[in-house]
Amino acid sequence: MHVTRYTYCWEGVVAADFTLGAVRRRYAALADMLIARGWSCLVAYDTRFLSAQIAADCHRGLLALGARVMLGAAPLPRPAVEFALDRSVADCAVIVSAGNRNCWFNGLIVIAPAPGLTPLVDGTAPPEDAPFPPLVPESSVIDARQMYIDSLRAAIDVDVARRASLTVFVDVMHGTASGVVPAVLGEGAQTRTIEINRESDAWFGRQTPHPKEASLVRLRKLVRESDSHLGVAISADGRSLGVVDNQGDLVPHLDVALLLAHYLNRQYRRRGVVIVPASTDSTAPWVRALEAQPGLSVQCVKDPAVRVAEVRATDQLLFGLTDEGEPAVGYTGGRVDATLVALLLIELVARRGEKLHVLREKLRQ
Repeated sequence: MHVTRYTYCWEGVVAADFTLGAVRRRYAALADMLIARGWSCLVAYDTRFLSAQIAADCHRGLLALGARVMLGAAPLPRPAVEFALDRSVADCAVIVSAGNRNCWFNGLIVIAPAPGLTPLVDGTAPPEDAPFPPLVPESSVIDARQMYIDSLRAAIDVDVARRASLTVFVDVMHGTASGVVPAVLGEGAQTRTIEINRESDAWFGRQTPHPKEASLVRLRKLVRESDSHLGVAISADGRSLGVVDNQGDLVPHLDVALLLAHYLNRQYRRRGVVIVPASTDSTAPWVRALEAQPGLSVQCVKDPAVRVAEVRATDQLLFGLTDEGEPAVGYTGGRVDATLVALLLIELVARRGEKLHVLREKLRQ
């Protein structure tokens, strides 16, 4: 069952608005919220400039104020943080991150199980001048990343994905998903995953770390020239997905959603609502044909993010995809997770034994 959580954000330009002092001034409000509600908190971070060090300081500051906190051992995709909350690792989370914004931004994201909170009030800085970055005892650190990798392995048919002789390019955009897909498939897999932009780079290669068309030129070229089976790009926070077929063509959101919905319905007999952005193809005969398939209710809407949230709350979601390329899979609780969907695409191509462009053509017939 999906658990509704609420997100609270504060962002700023690094060194101008987002500073160590500005972060520390928000510890009191955060700690007050945690203590008043009896919540434990996971402090996580992404790959931005000083995010790891700021997260360690946040852990120290909240602990000093009496809150129950733990620190992630490595940069975490946001879906990994949400999975940890689903598994009751903590009641809420604070992520040092600015999502998929440009590299000169950073911020704090609070994920909590209650609406109407004010956890990021700009208050008074703590009186002590604590050293930075602080030392964090090992007993306070948790490896939520490995928990997430294990959950992904359980969510797909990993044996099918491993045994096929596929070549897949994965652009992790210098973000938190680096290394996750190869780790899920494991050593000795016949499927070859080639990660690009996997190095830690706080500047994100001087591009916006989001898989929009302008950011995928290199991925498209590599996939096309190597005649690989497909390519995927995962945003810095692990929530948005871009897909490239074996000819180097960008795959529209509509195609991605309906390919996977059709696959989940036929292969696993999963049923439910499929939500996709409205487009000029929404009324095409092949889309109407899929709508008539037993167990599928396809909805092409102008604001898919809102509709996904509504249907997810009723536990009727099969698959949803927003305008920003954020996919939600119903059988995992409707959590937005680009890496999971990338792995499902690999499984689909492996099981069908055909390249992605061919599968797209068959879908549209």
